[in-house]
Amino acid sequence: MDEIIQIKCPFDGAVLSVKNQLGIESKHVTCPICKHKYPFTQFKRVIQSLSNDDPDTEYPDDEHTSYRGEETELDQVNFTLGKLKLLGTGISYQLKPGRNVIGRKGTKSIANFQIDIAEKRTMSREHVVIDVKKVPLKGFVHYISLFKERVNKTYIGNNLLLYGDCIVLNHGDIIKLPDASLQFEIPDDEATEI
Repeated sequence: MDEIIQIKCPFDGAVLSVKNQLGIESKHVTCPICKHKYPFTQFKRVIQSLSNDDPDTEYPDDEHTSYRGEETELDQVNFTLGKLKLLGTGISYQLKPGRNVIGRKGTKSIANFQIDIAEKRTMSREHVVIDVKKVPLKGFVHYISLFKERVNKTYIGNNLLLYGDCIVLNHGDIIKLPDASLQFEIPDDEATEI
């Protein structure tokens, strides 16, 4: 009889119950809540505490996390939507809740935000996706991933973004696309204007 295990979706944090089968590490799992499909290795295994007095959940191994670099602080409530600033131009793009597709300007592009890079064509018409999800008690969380498997190299800071990665963006992160760089910002409505 197969053991039932619980895993946590890297996109929306939903806890799923799946059969722990031989070869599960090479499978993909579709979250029934957000409908995103990820490799099993990107899900964190959830182990319930053995004590009935302690309902907290433990996450035993961090080796399968899709986050790179410093850990993201999700405990800070952020009710402000982020924006992208196209470095060197003064142009900015206000993100909206849901799916935001970024790519190069083109007549056949379906990108919400199309970057005019003149004659260059190393950026795809649909290059990256920033999903903005409202998470209860957390506010808005901004996740970036590649739109499709075959695109030219893209970096978050100095870390290569791979297909299947779902990275939480932090204020100040630099997204290095081919031919352009964007800075992710969360505006501070209470900041003093200079």
